[in-house]
Amino acid sequence: MLRSLSEDVVVNIKDRLRDVRHLVRASRHDNPGGPRRPQVAEPFAPPAEIERLLGRAASVVDDTLTVAETVSRSLLPIIRASNGARLHGFDTYFATGRTAAVEGERLFRRDLYAALKASPRLSADDRTPLHEAGFSQAHLAIRRNHGELLAAMRTAGPNSRLDAVAAVAAATLVELLASQQPSGDGMTGPDLVPLAPVALAAGIATLSPSGMSDVDLLEAAGLAIEARRDRIMRALDGATPVEDLGAIFRVLLAHLP
Repeated sequence: MLRSLSEDVVVNIKDRLRDVRHLVRASRHDNPGGPRRPQVAEPFAPPAEIERLLGRAASVVDDTLTVAETVSRSLLPIIRASNGARLHGFDTYFATGRTAAVEGERLFRRDLYAALKASPRLSADDRTPLHEAGFSQAHLAIRRNHGELLAAMRTAGPNSRLDAVAAVAAATLVELLASQQPSGDGMTGPDLVPLAPVALAAGIATLSPSGMSDVDLLEAAGLAIEARRDRIMRALDGATPVEDLGAIFRVLLAHLP
């Protein structure tokens, strides 16, 4: 229990630090249209020269953090190779049994966040930062709201396995999108482009475990998502998004490696 609590605390601290980084990046002096810091009431607004100095200071801090991040990303393949972090299948992420369920949630959060951060489809200037805790929220929501889909996947035979995994992948995308949206702000977080390939790639890993790297899985899934983008967006806007997405994902999973 203490270990789980400690990990939750660490994840939330990391998310708050990402928020700070996002604020620093938005405050750069060379942003199109100028720094985008929160508006302050006029009597307390700093003079224009102070605004410029703050913007330049934010730029220096952001450039320094970018260099550090670039160095750390160059070590990512070594780190991931040492701890075995890579996409698992939904059977692992949603295993039954208390111990297996806790480990499944941890892997779901860790693997999907790492895969999403490594995706070339996630640009550095996304409007809001990713929150790692959101993946834990999505995992809980899938268990809570789509238990029948998980049960169907566990009991599916060879003829129904594809349909069952496609439905779980669809539910995963819906809950990932919901978990990354700031409440009340609508679609202002990471959009379909990076999130959908991750959900689809986990479906591929469930149906066809192989030696493919996460990068290759995400690239294949990303190209497939891009080709069906309009249909997927319509499904998300419809009355039954999980069912409609499941039908689209079934076709994609049937033809992906």
